[in-house]
Amino acid sequence: MADTKISKSESSFRKANLYKDATMNALKEVTEFDSKIINSNDKYLETLKEADSIEYEILRENMAKAETEVERQAIRDRMAEMKKERYQKDTENKEFYEKQQNNHKNYTLQILTSVAAVVGVIKFRKPIMDIGKKLITKR
Repeated sequence: MADTKISKSESSFRKANLYKDATMNALKEVTEFDSKIINSNDKYLETLKEADSIEYEILRENMAKAETEVERQAIRDRMAEMKKERYQKDTENKEFYEKQQNNHKNYTLQILTSVAAVVGVIKFRKPIMDIGKKLITKR
């Protein structure tokens, strides 16, 4: 009798460890994925800044050379338009990455749910089978 209690407690402990390990791996994976997304977004923003900095420099030089207020206003308008375009690209990029993060988190939760269900089914397999047998034999 003592042997079966030990094996049952060992079995329960192993199931808990299985779920704990799966959860820890999932959390680590989600953290790594989020870090990669942040780094990728930072690289993208740096690329945008570099591309825009050249055009900004040209516009600043043209601003210094501009002779009329109309020319200066056209240059200011272009600078404002560039900022608006960069903000729009950044917003689109953030939305894309947020969608990727949500999909990844949903996938991870599905895996954890599956592991929990399997561990739960293993734990309650005998009672479920007994109930099934009782229902079948009552007919």
